[in-house]
Amino acid sequence: MVYVILLSAVSVIFRIIFRYSYEGKEYIQPYKKNGRPFVVCANHISMLDPIFVVMAYGCGKKMTIMGKAELFKNPIFAWLFKQVGVFPVERGTGDKTAVENAIADVKNGHGMLICPEGTRTKGDEMIKMKSGAFMVAAQTGADIIPVRMIYPTKDRSLHFFSRVVVKFGEPLLAEDLNLTGGSKQALRAAKETLQESLDGLLKEYNTKTGYIPPIKLKAEDETSEIVGEKSTGTSSVDKSTATSEIVGEKSTGTSSESASVPSDDKSTHKPVEKTEG
Repeated sequence: MVYVILLSAVSVIFRIIFRYSYEGKEYIQPYKKNGRPFVVCANHISMLDPIFVVMAYGCGKKMTIMGKAELFKNPIFAWLFKQVGVFPVERGTGDKTAVENAIADVKNGHGMLICPEGTRTKGDEMIKMKSGAFMVAAQTGADIIPVRMIYPTKDRSLHFFSRVVVKFGEPLLAEDLNLTGGSKQALRAAKETLQESLDGLLKEYNTKTGYIPPIKLKAEDETSEIVGEKSTGTSSVDKSTATSEIVGEKSTGTSSESASVPSDDKSTHKPVEKTEG
């Protein structure tokens, strides 16, 4: 009951101070009833990312959310996070107890939210994923549901009264990921598949809104410069070569044009016969 009341209150407040919306909720709703274990994997930009995802998920079975221990230093946020299902994990210590508890929760029918990057990043560029989410999926036979957090601001980060978009993608099914065997190749392939899915969600949103990422603009500018250099026809090496050729021609007293003019040897010239049409 506390969870439902708190989630409702937070949803109202956050919809006032942020322009909040979500897309693709139909991909996660069936998991509230179908009994399949699932792990939600999102990119991580703001410390409020988990709350935005839970708001989109809505009421039902509370999701377990893996969060770094540093988030719990602020007592207000610590209380809020605990109420919505976040539990602390000590980074860099091999916190096996936290992972074991998460696995048990997923097996008991609770979905879990993990940010596989393990830390927050700036803007839309993601960093290399860690293996925690995939370990949980492997040991529980869970599907992975990709979620892209998008903040369509100038610096692509969260600000008061800015737009917030939570975009769910099509689930990556456990039988397709084939992680239960513990193969490193399967783990690497699963990471690549998830990254492609998250990148695709962002690209889809950018295409729909007409947004062109700055990194793409930079790449296009560099390409234009290269094309421009090629269109001039000569590089610095070509210019120096051409200069040396001119100097060589002057020293021999013959230009390239005079060298190409045929001699006046009459034997080499035959009259052109006119044909009558």
